[in-house]
Amino acid sequence: MLKKGLLLTAALAIAIATVPMFAAFEAHVINVTAQIENALQVNTEPIEFGTVFPEEVLLRQIRMSLSESFLGENDADDVRYVIKQKPKCWSETDQAYGRVTELDGRFICEQPGTAQDYQMLPVLCPFLSKHSPDDNDGDLEAFHGSLAWTPSTTEATVVGGYLAKSIQDVVDDWTIDLVVPCFEGACAQDNVIPPEFQLDPELEHKLFGCDLWIEVTGVSRLSDLLD
Repeated sequence: MLKKGLLLTAALAIAIATVPMFAAFEAHVINVTAQIENALQVNTEPIEFGTVFPEEVLLRQIRMSLSESFLGENDADDVRYVIKQKPKCWSETDQAYGRVTELDGRFICEQPGTAQDYQMLPVLCPFLSKHSPDDNDGDLEAFHGSLAWTPSTTEATVVGGYLAKSIQDVVDDWTIDLVVPCFEGACAQDNVIPPEFQLDPELEHKLFGCDLWIEVTGVSRLSDLLD
């Protein structure tokens, strides 16, 4: 009887000891996939106004539309986006535009190594108005922000846009107006340029620049609305 008890105890101990071994060989695989597409289709052709003169008003258009992938996705309905403005960099050596980054609350030019003379262009952003014919989009008049453009200025001058399949609003045609400023001491008597946006005469003949960044801020799902 004692022998049977010892054998039973030994078998139980072996069984307990082997449980972790069997558990360690069990695995479950969850397959995770996603097809990543852009929600917006944007015409990114450069807007080049060329040589302009004080108090001219010049118009250009840019188009934002829902992408083919978004239009074909049954569960997706609308897209919210913003237009942001940032200054531009230029290198005389490379004859090329450079990349602008943020550092300690200001914009700086990256120096890519091929040249070390990338400099911020005089900013054109304050003189670019933005208008959309749709009531659900924002507007921004010319002479906004500041000639001393910073990341905070970019955030303060954001313009919002909205597109939705459910209301058949799938295209936004924005009008970008350049209202050309004048130079201090050389403005017309009936000048309409605010004093804080009149330019230093030393900037005559200079190339001015501004980048428009279109960023998607939200996409709605019909399934989310039904939850």
